[in-house]
Amino acid sequence: MRRFLPILFTILIMVFVRDGWATTYFKNWVNNSQSNTMVQGDFYAWEYDVSQVGGSAHFSLYVDVNGDQSLDGGDVLLIEFDQTDGETGEGGPGDSSSVADGIIYSFMGYFGLAPADYIMQVEDQDDHSTVTGHLHIDPPATVNITLSGQLSMEGVTPPDSRLANFMLEAEPSDDESGTFWSALTDENGHFSVNLPDSAVDDFWKLSFMFSNQISSYVPDPESYHDIMVSTGDNSGYDFFLGLPGAWVYGNIVDETGQLVAVSGWGSLENQHSYQETEFIPDSGHFNVAAPFEGDDTLDVPFRLSFWSDALVPDYLIPNTWDNPDYQLTLSIGDSVRKDIRVWSADTVIYAMAIKDSALLSDPYEVQAWNETYGQTFTALQGDIARLHVRHGVEYEVSLSNTEDGDLQPPPGYYLEGGNHRTAFPGDTVRFIFRPSQHQLFGRISFEQGDPVSNLENCSVQAFTPDWQSQYDGTIDADSLTFSIAVPSDTLNVRFNCWDGDYLAYPTQYENIVVDTSDVDTLDFLLNYAHANLVVKLINAPVENAQDYWMYISTEGEFPYIYEESQPLQADSAVYFRVCEGNWVITAPYLGENFIPDKPDTVVQVTEGKTEYYVEFKYTGVIGIEEKEPIPTSFYVNQNYPNPFGENGSVKGSPSTTISFGLPQQQFVKVEIYNVVGQKVATLADGTLPAGIHRLKWNGSNFPSGMYFYRVVTPNKTVVRRMLLLK
Repeated sequence: MRRFLPILFTILIMVFVRDGWATTYFKNWVNNSQSNTMVQGDFYAWEYDVSQVGGSAHFSLYVDVNGDQSLDGGDVLLIEFDQTDGETGEGGPGDSSSVADGIIYSFMGYFGLAPADYIMQVEDQDDHSTVTGHLHIDPPATVNITLSGQLSMEGVTPPDSRLANFMLEAEPSDDESGTFWSALTDENGHFSVNLPDSAVDDFWKLSFMFSNQISSYVPDPESYHDIMVSTGDNSGYDFFLGLPGAWVYGNIVDETGQLVAVSGWGSLENQHSYQETEFIPDSGHFNVAAPFEGDDTLDVPFRLSFWSDALVPDYLIPNTWDNPDYQLTLSIGDSVRKDIRVWSADTVIYAMAIKDSALLSDPYEVQAWNETYGQTFTALQGDIARLHVRHGVEYEVSLSNTEDGDLQPPPGYYLEGGNHRTAFPGDTVRFIFRPSQHQLFGRISFEQGDPVSNLENCSVQAFTPDWQSQYDGTIDADSLTFSIAVPSDTLNVRFNCWDGDYLAYPTQYENIVVDTSDVDTLDFLLNYAHANLVVKLINAPVENAQDYWMYISTEGEFPYIYEESQPLQADSAVYFRVCEGNWVITAPYLGENFIPDKPDTVVQVTEGKTEYYVEFKYTGVIGIEEKEPIPTSFYVNQNYPNPFGENGSVKGSPSTTISFGLPQQQFVKVEIYNVVGQKVATLADGTLPAGIHRLKWNGSNFPSGMYFYRVVTPNKTVVRRMLLLK
């Protein structure tokens, strides 16, 4: 999820919205005085009341096309979002006061919205009353600098009303204060953004302000960056909106197929080029253009994502990010319907946070997640919280209190047992903070010459070797350090960047004994993943390709390596982002009747090259025994099939195969653990010869759930997850 400063009006497109209705009054404040008229660049704020202290409202902003100060069918919706009394906002403007008082006051600062007439509609979520306000914005009396251009559209000849009222936004390239200036296109597609005199000799960027306005088109370009602004008209910044070569459309529906009239935020991402088109559903309906790149237009994998806070508490937010149900293969000319299914909540899980034998009074958020039904959340502060979930399955429950969704325990405390619990509906989850016994410290550095990240998409975590307890750390991006409050224990420590931009070295620290003092030697080097590595499996007999994951790593002894894992896509390819190094690519095991043309290969990734491609060609074995080559290095494949069991990827099979390769004869131990860290089986414990080994595990006597298999050699230990579904 992306995070933004509350005053950044430019990113209102990312806000997760709810349906609601308005209140009793709406006021515009211009330069600290109440007024419905302002000059572009004045200080601006809006104010309205809500029917309940701490209540929420749904805010919509329209262009008043005919200037009649009333909302009608010809007006153009720019953006809509939620605001809550006393909350400073996440992803868009919030209440500028953190005190819940029944009034929402949003101070926008210097307000550069385009000169035009606007209507604001507020809908109160509690009493469903509605109120509207109107605002007229004049251009500055003197304008010395402009950014201008022309918008054209495929199949449209100007003048045409379809070219009008697209909003273009200019903002400083390196300014995160939220400063912006915007302009609307006219019927000829022309626009001219007024800029302040301070913009001279500075770099600015220009883009569409609201992505929902262009979600049905393919923009070219999407934006201009590093425009050196000079006095006068800076012209020639033209945009073209092409009709898409392919569409995905559908509805948000519940488990019975009924429409759920909700808004939210979604995207369709090209898994080859990582281009994406964002969209905001309209009353539960959506359509979005598929972005292709160059000549890559045949059988291209895409990922459909959707998120909406407005679903909670009546529904769970669906898991779309890595869900194979929302991975599509598209070609030019396709028009594909794909509904997004949400599950209604019909029961609850209870949660409480305790410190010093009392309910914790600090504000937290508690989340529950299930792979099938999705996730939900609720506030937790000085009381017992209710998580609205669906019956019949187990949920992972966790706690957070930061904008990034991480947990930062109270100073001097750690969370007993870590921050990841499992619970069934009706259970009560207790998060107990204990006085901290020790701290783990470390420093973060970047490979020389690599771009430096603000680390907002990164996390550091300590966990026991059996995964039973996990402790989230706190990252200080300014000092490039981290700390983790922990009890006395033996722990592993891992650093992750979830957006895939950086890979950490070492992969993790193992068996850190914490007993008598703090540990401050856990440093990580981050290397920018500048290259794309595609692994293609030719003739792979994989019916449900998205169920399988592939693991690769650089040469070296674990954990002093870089590693990466990604799912197999519908086109039988795996798409990795990697840094420089010698990457060992092992052919996945796809069953005993299919043999790859080589067991593995090594790809040397260098700084100067960004694209790499590897093929493994599989041959079916029919009555002929072929001798497999000896691996050149130790590796462990993902188990096959996975998931397995009655409802697994190979229906009805209670067994799965774990395969690994040994370059020489050596001692090997292979063990199976359940999700709470209990060992449930040992498949190997002794010396094995060089070669490829395949061990079967029969899960027919074990319950459904997540399991882990651990392959141990004298030089390396590898742990992988597998899922048993009955």
